[in-house]
Amino acid sequence: MSKLSIAAVVTCFSSLVACIPPDLPPARFHPNPPYPPTPVDTYRQPSDVAPPEERSPAPTPPGIGGYPTATRTTNPNQVLSPYEPFNVIDVEGFKTGQLARDPSNQKIFRIP
Repeated sequence: MSKLSIAAVVTCFSSLVACIPPDLPPARFHPNPPYPPTPVDTYRQPSDVAPPEERSPAPTPPGIGGYPTATRTTNPNQVLSPYEPFNVIDVEGFKTGQLARDPSNQKIFRIP
C-alpha cells in the first residue's frame, strides 16, 4: 500500500471514531423509587451529649374533625405547631378555625 492510501484509511477511521456519541452519565435522580424512602433522623444527638430540653406546649385536645389546634404566639401571623418538633409556622392569610399543614411532618392542624 502506498503512503497515500494508508493516510486515507487512517483519516476515514478517525472520522468514524469521532462520530460515535459519548456514553451518557448515570442518572442522579430517580423520581419513583421502587421502595419507600428510609426516614432520616435529623435531630439525632451524639450519645455523650445530654439531649436538649424538649419544648412542649400545653397539649391541646383535638378540635372539630379530630385535628388538634395550634398554639398562638405573640406574632398574630405565626402559630406553634401541635406536633413535634413544635415548629413556629407562618399562617398569614389563614382564618381562625381553618386547617393548615405542618411542613416538617405533613400533619394537619387547626388554626386557633
